[in-house]
Amino acid sequence: MAEFWDVYSKSGKRKNRVIKRGDKMLNGEYHLVSEGWIRVDEDHYLIQKRSKNKKLFGDMWYCSVGGSVLAGEEPKEGLIREAREEIGIDISDARIRLKRIIVESFGIFYIYLIDKKIKLEDLVLQEDEVSEVKIVTLEEIFELIENGDMIKLDYYEKFFDSVKKIPISLDN
Repeated sequence: MAEFWDVYSKSGKRKNRVIKRGDKMLNGEYHLVSEGWIRVDEDHYLIQKRSKNKKLFGDMWYCSVGGSVLAGEEPKEGLIREAREEIGIDISDARIRLKRIIVESFGIFYIYLIDKKIKLEDLVLQEDEVSEVKIVTLEEIFELIENGDMIKLDYYEKFFDSVKKIPISLDN
């Protein structure tokens, strides 16, 4: 099924234009992407390994959940949908905090911290998107990056430095 995205200006204002995923965006046009890091306890995060069939970053470790926001969705709604689709869990009852908004290339990235208890055996992976999941420490995340096994994005260091200062909230 085709995916459609709303088109935004660099400042995040929605334009009166919708494009089909894969269509060329014009200069000054952006689409929204949500990325979420699920913190399962004070020191551990869920990460996913992208399917080797993915065009971008196939067979590499990535944050817990993420993907493009569909036309008509808000970033947080897209994040909740992606969690349901990619790893088969409902995060709508979790503590979800927007931590960063990053504009680069043709995307406006909404980066979230999600506090939620997770059991790996409860996850149902969408195999064409995700090949594996695991729970790791920050040290392990940075080791995976250093070894070239995980996607390295510029915001990680500042994101995790800020997250360390936020007490975990696991009411679910």
